[in-house]
Amino acid sequence: MRNFKNLFDYFVSKNYLFDEIGNDIVVFKDVDWNDYYNKVDDNELLSVEYDYDYMSRRVYNIILVRNKKVYGNNNMDKLFKEELLKYIGDEKKVLLSEYYNKFNNRSVFGLLYNFRGGRWSVNSFNDRFENWCRRSGMLIKEKINVYNRLWLVK
Repeated sequence: MRNFKNLFDYFVSKNYLFDEIGNDIVVFKDVDWNDYYNKVDDNELLSVEYDYDYMSRRVYNIILVRNKKVYGNNNMDKLFKEELLKYIGDEKKVLLSEYYNKFNNRSVFGLLYNFRGGRWSVNSFNDRFENWCRRSGMLIKEKINVYNRLWLVK
């Protein structure tokens, strides 16, 4: 997007700490309200706020996205798979329902999902969440007695 560099330079000039996630996503930490508010008028503001506690907030965490293709399905699939692998850790397999209930909607994937698709959380709808897991290639179905159990496996 055309003002990514301008916004990036602006927040760097204010000496905010940041983390780069790949080449396309930059997360600025603890951005002051005034610095954030001055940039809200930009037509293509590329930010997502971490904290939804509006009344006591003094600082924001801002995500800048270099290109709209970052929230295209291919890149979102990669981010979701990384989230899955972090959650599974050393275990061989985990129940889908367990991951669904403990999913962190404030992870990078969750924030980009909200940014691209409105105000829905990733796990607001069970069928959409299951579809993301299926697209990761890590979802299997096992028949136990007469019931099917969905598992996430490495």
